[in-house]
Amino acid sequence: MTLAYGTRVWRSRRDFMACTGRRISIPENTVRLRRGVTVADEMGNCSKNDREEVFRLRQARKAFLVPSMGASGALLCPYLLCDRADGEMEVLVNGHSLRVGWSGDRDYWQDRWRPLEIPAEWLRQGRNEVIFRALGDAVWTLLVEESVQPGRSAVSEDGGQTWRTESIGVNDRARGEYMVRLWLDQFAESGEICSNAVDLLGLVSEGGIAAGGRVDAIRLSADIRTPEGCTARLQWRGGPCPAYCPKTWTAWAPVSESIVPGGAVRFLQWRIVLRTDQPSQTPEVAAVSLAVTARAAKPAARIVGSQNPALVRSSYRFSHLPADSKRGRILRDRWKLDDVIRPAKSEFEAFLHLRQWVREQWEDGWNMGDIDFCPPWDAMVILSLASRKLSLGMCTHYATVMSHCTAALGFTARTQIMRSHCINEVWSNEHGKWVAMDVGGDSNDETKFTYHFERRGVPLSALDAHRAWVKQDFADVRIVPEPPPSIAGRFQVSGRLKLFERFMISLRNDELETMGPGEPEHGKISYHFNRYLFWQDADTAPFPWFSERTERPGDLYWTPNRAEIHLQQADEPDTLRVSLDTETANLRGFEVSIDSGTWEERGQSGFEWRLNGQVNTLSVRPVNAFGRRGAESSVVVRAVGASG
Repeated sequence: MTLAYGTRVWRSRRDFMACTGRRISIPENTVRLRRGVTVADEMGNCSKNDREEVFRLRQARKAFLVPSMGASGALLCPYLLCDRADGEMEVLVNGHSLRVGWSGDRDYWQDRWRPLEIPAEWLRQGRNEVIFRALGDAVWTLLVEESVQPGRSAVSEDGGQTWRTESIGVNDRARGEYMVRLWLDQFAESGEICSNAVDLLGLVSEGGIAAGGRVDAIRLSADIRTPEGCTARLQWRGGPCPAYCPKTWTAWAPVSESIVPGGAVRFLQWRIVLRTDQPSQTPEVAAVSLAVTARAAKPAARIVGSQNPALVRSSYRFSHLPADSKRGRILRDRWKLDDVIRPAKSEFEAFLHLRQWVREQWEDGWNMGDIDFCPPWDAMVILSLASRKLSLGMCTHYATVMSHCTAALGFTARTQIMRSHCINEVWSNEHGKWVAMDVGGDSNDETKFTYHFERRGVPLSALDAHRAWVKQDFADVRIVPEPPPSIAGRFQVSGRLKLFERFMISLRNDELETMGPGEPEHGKISYHFNRYLFWQDADTAPFPWFSERTERPGDLYWTPNRAEIHLQQADEPDTLRVSLDTETANLRGFEVSIDSGTWEERGQSGFEWRLNGQVNTLSVRPVNAFGRRGAESSVVVRAVGASG
């Protein structure tokens, strides 16, 4: 073995956008804390019936605890409803008065949200109190989320002389927090950016195959600007496999001048935790540099061809329906979902069969039904009621059923929300991307039309559709299949793309296991759950009443159901160590084909690959616990010195 050296530097926006991160922004080529903070004591886990009424001497009070103040502006965001068009209310913010009128003409996204601009000088560090008083005979309504703590919401029935935090809400049956949020135009208190795992021995090697050997030393440094009151801590962790594993990796540790990692560390991640005690200021990261010294044996082969793209990971965790879910199995068997997709000749065709079947489960779906009920996001409850015309079945329910049926069959899907509509995105192995599918866009029970968009034969994701809309770039975009003539006027490309002016995703498809957290009546009234993930960009400003938002495509469009192959020279010259990484939910293992031979199933750990000639091919695909196979990845390896 000989001494070998390698380096890597992160300094561009593209470099940093490949990393995961929370509560940060990356303008141009620097990382900083995200500007704009939403203070909320509730998640919006409530329905229209979980309400507080404010009228005459009955007043509501909401307190906010602000750890530090440095805002240049602020918005108070109550979720309000008034019983009359000319209703008025007085809102007191730390004793400062605002007069609020009700308007019946309201934008879809705003609807009951009523952002009120308030001077930052009205607010202070620590406790801030907001009081809602109805004027005249108007009756105003707030929503209440049940909770015991933090106890910052109270009601008064004597015009503010006395207050109670228990027995609030209609019929005095609630204890919890009013759905009122406060947005501050200041930097987040903390955030972090985290690199993907770096193959340290790969850094000191050429040809795409990591050298055999061990890492002797690591130097990790960052170019950071820290104004007064700001800090940024650089940390590292490492392990033997390409994805973090608590059994084999080290814990996060501060970076010393020179890191001696030990023999078990081949892969490394760094992260920087940014903090500010002065929220008018933020630390900034301009670059991160990594240098590696290793004792390495030169690989006896090199990669000469591959279909092995790096995995894209989200900064947010997604809760998938477990493969052993009893209710998932009942859904699949009771509604004969395997029969629904049996005619399909491909995975993508299976999605098309399934989405049409879902739409056909309703007649007059937008009617509240005989029991005047809006079902929760539970496919079996929804389908059972729909078949008897007992309850509401709107686009959110159609999309929920599609998400749950897709997950119960072992595919990957999620529910996606946009302007006045709710659809699905499914992961397509065939196309190697997420695809937006509209199951409930056609309310006409004679046509029951379902569709997706394509541009030059490639189906669009929600982000593709959003970008097409904001750029007004409709060239070659088609609705597939073509709408029937009777509804074609309502299904024009531009009109349907307009719905994607803003969009957000639900970060779970496992509501069959547990309803919470979430809105009990998703979409019945304007969305208010504070755990959806919103897309934002230069053309799409975030809403101040939602906390979770991202400008990083990978946070919404991670890579499921594909393996990434990592190769390393083994002790024997004709042998390579294979390590596999994947973001496959309910992973059972991998199937491997060598030199186009028979597919054989392997476990989740790596294996050794003995090369049989000058040119060798390895193909890998993940398999989940449902038996669904993912997309294929492959590498072609040639022995060093081989001709041709």
